Formats: sequence, C-alpha cells, structure tokens
Amino acid sequence: MVKQPLDSIFVKMLIPQKPFAVKEVLSVQIPAIGGPYVVLPRRAPAMKLLCDGLVILTNLEQEKKESFFISSGIAKIRDNACTILTHNILNVEEVNLDEIKKQISYYREKENKETHLDEIDQKKVAFFQMIAGYFAK
Repeated sequence: MVKQPLDSIFVKMLIPQKPFAVKEVLSVQIPAIGGPYVVLPRRAPAMKLLCDGLVILTNLEQEKKESFFISSGIAKIRDNACTILTHNILNVEEVNLDEIKKQISYYREKENKETHLDEIDQKKVAFFQMIAGYFAK
C-alpha cells in the first residue's frame, strides 16, 4: 500500500470497465443517500450508499476542486482512503450538453415506441436528466 501524508486522502473512482481516476486529494464530497457526506483525512471507516449526484474532489494543489457526475453506487472509506464504485462517471469539465440532450431524446423516442423503458435505460435517462438539469441552472 502506498503511504500518503496524513493530511490527504487516496481516492479511487472505479467503473465496471476500469479505474476512472486514482489520486490524492485534501477532501472528497460524495452524494450519499441522506445528504452530501464529506470525507476528510483520518475519518472513521464507513460504507455509504450513493445516489446520482456530484463527487467533488479538493486537490492538493491550491485547493482546486474537480467535480464529477456519478450514478448511484457505493463508497468505502477507511485508512485515509475513499473508494467509489459506480456505473457512470463524467467529469463536469468534459460534459457535452448537446450530446446529453441527444441521449435523452433517443431514450424518449425509444420509450414512445416500446411503451416503457427497462430499468437500465430508466437509470440512464435519470443520469442524463440530472446532468442537463445541473447546467440549466
């Protein structure tokens, strides 16, 4: 295991296909069920169920923040580490809003043809709508 300073957290964000991001940060804010949850160094071990929302990483350099949209998942917190397991992650800086709107339209057309969407497609639509709603503010 890699040793890191006691004032940082080793965060891993994982999707089924591969690791999405692995880095050291000052803090992690996760969209836990029941409300946002901030993970700081030396936090007591915990497991948190996650809902669709934003993960906000505060980087070591100049306390710059990075934001990521995630779909529901699980966060495991222990030993100055936070592992986030989810199916979908998008960096807020890399979102193409036109593409998101196209995806929503595609699923709406599919829903009109098939009378209803399966559970996986419903979750994808909810994820895309969350992202579109974030930028509509």
